[in-house]
Amino acid sequence: MLHFAKGSEIMKYFDVMPPPVSEELLKRGVITDELKYCVKADLDGEGRYIDVYITFTDTALSVISGYEHYDRIKRRTKRRDLVGFDTSGYEEYPLKDIENMYVDRYANSARLMVKDTEGEEFAVARFSLGFADKFEKFCERVNRTVNSEPIDDSLLEGIKTHCPTCGEPFPDPNRPVCPHCVDRRSVFVRLLKMFGEFKWAVALILLTIILSNVLAVLSPVFGAQMLYDDVLTEGGKLYGRILLIVTVILAVNVASLLMKVVSGIITSKVVPVVSHKLRVKIFSSMQRLSLDFFTNKQTGSLMSRVDRDSMNIYWFFTDIVPYGLTNIVKIVGIAVIMVLISPLLSIGIILTISFIEIMQHRFYRSQRKLYRKFDVATRSANSVLSDVMNGQRVVKAFANEQREIDRYTVKNTDAFTINYRINSRLANTIPFIWTFYRVINKLVFCLGAVMVIKGHIMFGALSALISYTEMAYDPINFFTWIGDRWARCMDAASRMFEIMDALPTVKEPENPVHIDSMRGDIELKDISFEYEAGRPIIKNLSLKVQSGQMYGIVGKTGAGKSTIINLMARLYDVTGGEITIDGTPLRQIATADIRKNIGIVSQETFLFIGSVADNIRYSDPDASMEEVIEAAKSANAHEFITKLPDGYNTMVGEGGVNLSGGEKQRISIARAIIQKPNILILDEATASMDTRTERKIQAAIDKLKQGRTIISIAHRLSTLRDADMLCVIENGELKETGTHDELIRKKGKYYELYKLQSEALKFINE
Repeated sequence: MLHFAKGSEIMKYFDVMPPPVSEELLKRGVITDELKYCVKADLDGEGRYIDVYITFTDTALSVISGYEHYDRIKRRTKRRDLVGFDTSGYEEYPLKDIENMYVDRYANSARLMVKDTEGEEFAVARFSLGFADKFEKFCERVNRTVNSEPIDDSLLEGIKTHCPTCGEPFPDPNRPVCPHCVDRRSVFVRLLKMFGEFKWAVALILLTIILSNVLAVLSPVFGAQMLYDDVLTEGGKLYGRILLIVTVILAVNVASLLMKVVSGIITSKVVPVVSHKLRVKIFSSMQRLSLDFFTNKQTGSLMSRVDRDSMNIYWFFTDIVPYGLTNIVKIVGIAVIMVLISPLLSIGIILTISFIEIMQHRFYRSQRKLYRKFDVATRSANSVLSDVMNGQRVVKAFANEQREIDRYTVKNTDAFTINYRINSRLANTIPFIWTFYRVINKLVFCLGAVMVIKGHIMFGALSALISYTEMAYDPINFFTWIGDRWARCMDAASRMFEIMDALPTVKEPENPVHIDSMRGDIELKDISFEYEAGRPIIKNLSLKVQSGQMYGIVGKTGAGKSTIINLMARLYDVTGGEITIDGTPLRQIATADIRKNIGIVSQETFLFIGSVADNIRYSDPDASMEEVIEAAKSANAHEFITKLPDGYNTMVGEGGVNLSGGEKQRISIARAIIQKPNILILDEATASMDTRTERKIQAAIDKLKQGRTIISIAHRLSTLRDADMLCVIENGELKETGTHDELIRKKGKYYELYKLQSEALKFINE
């Protein structure tokens, strides 16, 4: 089965073999219909820059190297098509002679290695370390084919590292959106569709805008041409009927004004609603994304997405759409009437306006790149500001005020430099445009005066033309500065739609399995995981947790303990292997059931702005006050809460800054207890507590053991002595399992940790 040729999800993970390369393989006797997977490297085994494609069938591994040839970049798609492949080398290795294929990592690059049955090892190709995950998966499939083992491609679903359109890597691996392939027209159309539920109001706005501008464009015909040529000129069609023409002029102006008032009233009611929905859409889109999206973003950057981007898009609805339509109608009407009055004079003005618009289009197309840079620089400055504001205790403790001032100054200077360049370009370009237009306008007026003297045109017609050239200032001015607003808006809108279109990496299954009450039997089957491609954190780890047990996980800092419990709670998905709960694959269980049955007390406590009671009942907003108090008592928090100024109604600040670390941790434990989970995960839950409080919490945890599965991580091994089962993790691998006594007798890794801590405690006591 040729996976990469069928447009499946697999094609989006592995590389697609281009037809020119496939043709070269056919020439060498390879049956391309039997090819399974394909990867591409940019270096050969000797480290030379070259295009290398590696693929295999059930019987042989093929490595073809050469140089690709592309045609010109297409203007609309910004893509180049591969049109040829000059082969410089080809190697074929029978699978029966391959013992193992693996990835050998270096600091910034890696090698694809093959070990044959005779024990010889050699490099097939080299590549950047960022592609290591793709090559790891390729190696796994080669090895499984060699060993006649089944291949599970379901774990690749949704994994995308490069844009399938242009092939460029995604700037953010957690958001498979390519800024190079964003279609500005589609962004504009999607923005317009946001008015869908207000279609009748929008239709009325458009009607009033069109009518008001049609009347405004007709005004000079009555006020200049007809007044001078037909009313005030002897022999004119309406000679002497001044009152009539004045009435018509007044009626036209009043009707135009009324249309503008009606349009403004409707717009003022519709646009705020759309702006409100924009903010909610951006925020709600962020909330449905997985945890990895937030771990790679700074708070200030995300806040600017909701606030500043939504404001820029707001200008789209208040300025670009209504005034854009207004000025389009006006400029088209002016051009038509001017041509009817005097084609010769009108051609000069119309050509001038067209030239100005072409110049503006080119100018603002280059401005968009600067706006993108300015947005990145501003978000970076806001992120520093947010970090410093939230970390004032640390800043003050280390007297680093000046250092933070310097850090913020550097970031803000970057934003200032880009903004200065943007405004300088505007200041140097806009006056030139206006000066050019006014010079051409004066030349047209002089030519018109000559034509009036020679009798080729009436004075009223020339006056009307002059009025229309003056009236054209507004549309030209609008199209001059609206390009600036348009660039900002489209940039903000593309970022908004990137978030709205982004898919969570942890997806709800299509047909989820519902488990209302979990027993708590958890099994990790040969799992692997990496936060960043090419840097594995968990490596082929397997363990079992039986229901009703207290299972302890120990290991040094950075061993991967917290990552394991994050995978158990499906805050992240494994990149290899499988996790099951009660025999059901974790990926197939409904997310709501996982969250209901699994409670987590993290070492990183966070309390929301609100009362103590509200923070405790966060996991169950409908919990009664009696349940809140009972949970607080179980977490040994009731005593200190009652001593607070307003007891359970005491307001705590962001992160609970007016509480000690131990007090915040106990509220966090109470929050998990009130959830009544069947599986309780404690990640260093007693790390911020003194020995006396820790013992009380341990007593409370012992009560919670009944009917629950408890998974606990602790650096202090004394807190896990009574655990039913312990496992030792080191560098993402399982080193040993057993009870406390069994592991002590083994005198392995656990014994080493226990001995180190015992000696440290003995030294402290001395």
